[in-house]
Amino acid sequence: MKSLGVFSLLLILASFLVVPTAIAGGLELKPYGFIKGDMVYATKGVLSFDKPNLSAAQRASGADTAALGFTAMHTRFGLKGSTGDNVKVGGTLELDFFGEGFDANAKPRIRLAYAWMAAGNFELRFGQQWDIFSPNNATTNNTNGNMWYAGNLGFRRGQIQLLYKIPMESLAPMVQLAFCEGSKEAVGLGADNYATLPMIQGRLSAKLLKKGVVGVYFVHASYDPNPDVGDDEYNTTGLGLDFDLPFNPLLALKGEVNVGKNLLNANLFSISGNGSRNNDKKSLCLWVNAISKPFDNLNMVAGFGMDKNQTDNLSPGATEQNTVIYGDLIFPFGNGFSIALEAQSITTKIKGGDKNSALVLNVSGKVDF
Repeated sequence: MKSLGVFSLLLILASFLVVPTAIAGGLELKPYGFIKGDMVYATKGVLSFDKPNLSAAQRASGADTAALGFTAMHTRFGLKGSTGDNVKVGGTLELDFFGEGFDANAKPRIRLAYAWMAAGNFELRFGQQWDIFSPNNATTNNTNGNMWYAGNLGFRRGQIQLLYKIPMESLAPMVQLAFCEGSKEAVGLGADNYATLPMIQGRLSAKLLKKGVVGVYFVHASYDPNPDVGDDEYNTTGLGLDFDLPFNPLLALKGEVNVGKNLLNANLFSISGNGSRNNDKKSLCLWVNAISKPFDNLNMVAGFGMDKNQTDNLSPGATEQNTVIYGDLIFPFGNGFSIALEAQSITTKIKGGDKNSALVLNVSGKVDF
């Protein structure tokens, strides 16, 4: 069964490669990105990917300690481009300087790195890309917090992704399928590797209201511990809905709602924790942004996100719910430069304990290129 799954993937790739091979011209990658400096103040303790620092405030720790920091680590630099006529090829490479805490000697980190080829309505991508499961990103000044552990689950990972655009101009439906790595980062060979079965993600999306997009998506990954001593396999599964609806300059809505089990096992950012055989960790997540641009020199954002732990018989001390409410005022000054102000209220509820809370204030200056 495992060999059949891998063989099927190879057949899909082989069938895609039966296309004309003539590609005109050379590939030129053009730079893009932004330079960004931040000042962050938290009234009480916060956690950034479970670490007690200000780099990507996502949860309230309960520590009764304020903190202030300055950084340029959220700066990004990328290269992207494409070439060709009947058969197009291209690539994207994107870096930032994110790390634990505000370090003046921050190191580059790969965000995206993938090559792609497109022929007709098909496209094939190899490399590190955004997840298809929970594909949207929040509009927030807390760019590396990104509403993770507050409704947004998807991350970036190595994968092979296939896309097919169904030829219907009015709806522009698109099917996406990805075969990817299901273990957590920095843990070496995970149980999914031993099972020799890739994580599978899929999404079906379509146009709505001419400019808007609505999609439904799923994820599945199986874990079979090694050595295999019995019927001890367990799974990550999830379903969700995403939407991006720019009604007019005064109102655009973007967000997601999803449910699943054992999502953190697959490095999908849920508060529910890692599951195991006969101990599934269940999640209910949602987030939404409302974006308004009333003037050329003023953009406003209001956002809400929630990650609720729905695990059966939840143990005392486990994180029961994490909620984030925030607002932004963004002032574009022209030529790509802007100043943003953000206030973010975080509430983290612990089973059998207190509700931890923190107010995080962020001021940044950014120039896009």
